[in-house]
Amino acid sequence: MYIWHIGMLTDDIDETMGAFCALPLEAWTVMEVEFPQEEMLVGGGGRLKIAFARLADSVYEVIQPLDAHSYHASELQRKGPGLHHIAYVCPDDMSAVTDAMLNNGGKVVWETRHGDENARYIETADGKMIYELINVCPFMPE
Repeated sequence: MYIWHIGMLTDDIDETMGAFCALPLEAWTVMEVEFPQEEMLVGGGGRLKIAFARLADSVYEVIQPLDAHSYHASELQRKGPGLHHIAYVCPDDMSAVTDAMLNNGGKVVWETRHGDENARYIETADGKMIYELINVCPFMPE
């Protein structure tokens, strides 16, 4: 298991990328992704604009919902912009990590499966933090 990225929600991805003064805009990889409802196991699917960048040894993900009804749009509306999750790649032990978090009062609030890729958000018992667990690392910026 290893950290993949720190994920943030925003309502303006360009503004948020610009706020990272140490990173020129061309350092970001920006893409649009869709999580179809039929691939969702928990929570709502939807369209997102996502930007990834590496700063030193850390990877940052900025997420802007492109629809009004997805899980991410609801979270942005509920919590506002800012830190959303810390993502870990768990290629061999995702089930064991999930079980440990659930046994400590956590709950799965969003989960998708696309082919062999499985990603889930687990919210801590106090609701203050969300961890993303994913079984494969689909993208790592330079």
